[in-house]
Amino acid sequence: MSAAARIRPLRVVIIDDTADLRELLQLALRRGGYDVVAEAGDGLSGIEAVRAERPDLILLDLSMPIMDGLEALPAIRRSCPTAKIVVLSGFGATQMSERAMASGADGYVQKGASLDSILDYVRDVTAGVPTSVPRSLSVVPPLQESESLALASHAPALEPETGTANGSPLAPGSHVSSWQALSMAPMGIIELSDEPLLRIVYANPTAQRLLVKRTSSGTPLGFAAAQLASLVAFHRLDADASFEVELEGGTARATLRRTGWSLLVYLDSTSDDVALLRRAIATTAHEIRGPVAVICGIAEASGWDGAQLTDAQRERLMTSVARQARMLDSITADLLTAAQIQRGTLRVDLTVLDPRAIIESVVNDRYGVQVEVIFDDDRLVRADPLRLEQMVTNLLGNALKYGGAPYTIHVRPDDDHVAIDVVDRGEGVPEEFRTQLFGEFSRANGTVATGTGLGLYVTRTLAEAQNGTVTYRPGQYGGSVFTISLAAVEQPLSAPPMEGAGGPAA
Repeated sequence: MSAAARIRPLRVVIIDDTADLRELLQLALRRGGYDVVAEAGDGLSGIEAVRAERPDLILLDLSMPIMDGLEALPAIRRSCPTAKIVVLSGFGATQMSERAMASGADGYVQKGASLDSILDYVRDVTAGVPTSVPRSLSVVPPLQESESLALASHAPALEPETGTANGSPLAPGSHVSSWQALSMAPMGIIELSDEPLLRIVYANPTAQRLLVKRTSSGTPLGFAAAQLASLVAFHRLDADASFEVELEGGTARATLRRTGWSLLVYLDSTSDDVALLRRAIATTAHEIRGPVAVICGIAEASGWDGAQLTDAQRERLMTSVARQARMLDSITADLLTAAQIQRGTLRVDLTVLDPRAIIESVVNDRYGVQVEVIFDDDRLVRADPLRLEQMVTNLLGNALKYGGAPYTIHVRPDDDHVAIDVVDRGEGVPEEFRTQLFGEFSRANGTVATGTGLGLYVTRTLAEAQNGTVTYRPGQYGGSVFTISLAAVEQPLSAPPMEGAGGPAA
């Protein structure tokens, strides 16, 4: 037997939370002569796989549920001191490569690089070629409403489904249109009672987005925004006061105006909105990199010369393309919905439907993981089918991204509502972050898991637009329980659909 024949292929463990990408990497590595001996979908499982297999090479993602790559790196390095560890991540090389190297990695490649270039890079690392400059295609820059409040008697509350005033016999006219104009204004508008507690009379959706905390008519301003309340109290007798204020939703310039019996506060967050937009662009670019990398990798693998793919492998790859395309569609849907919320143009098309088909479609088509679905309520609900699909997709995606297995969707009765629980067994939401959970661009401090930061914000707003709610509670045995609650309809499915709330969703 020759010396070449006695040389065994290098053994590899792949640790990444995207099953489609793991399969692609397996194809590339085996084509390059490597032996993939194990794979894992999170850092904790990855540590166990490395301890069991003692590989020569480890490909490690950074952004994963349960335990991220940076947290797992030191334990992996202790388990296999001589193994080569290559971090494969969607984060920008200038942003995370130094942290990864300091934690024990031997190399760093960005997702989005071609499979052949990843294979070449891995060969260089395993051969001991200097890798001071990580190979990458591009670098993502570092990252650093809903319905209006119920109005006072002089300001008719708008029905969310029709946009007309409660009990008003008038067709849309000047009076109704003026309140619609306030609700759609691009700046925050708050009306306060002119008394020491400065109780909120009205706050438009833009103001609510800046306040973040859910409030109702009659709430003292200090409960919603203590700093703003203090500054308004200080300037309340000024005829034309203007000042900067820090709010939960960002920095804004507040301008005061007095009426005969109330105070009007105008909140202009233009400069802060630009910063939010920049962060949104950066985080969204990072979020779409994973699906794009998979789709491009499949296209590349399909064109390899002499590539021998079985029919089963080709079928799995095509299924992966469809799944990743649907994930991209979910991201763009949330971006579009968030823009509609801010512009005041969000519409829902309510109809009577059975949520079962929508839930099963999301579970079967969007994610390649095991999700238990339990139906303990077979009543119909009144909802927008596309929006309900978007809400369930967001909550399930959130569980997969930040939670842990096992995953369950439980449809159950809740008095005159149907409750849809999305349950995971992860670490749950930190208590100090729960008040910000449904805010725009909200992510818990210290998390490496990615996301646009829009999913829960969009889900809450869509639920409220359909006269429902979305809530969070800690799981009985750990993890998180997010619940969509929609009004039940005691009506046969064959009945004609109810009219929508302003036309089809854009």
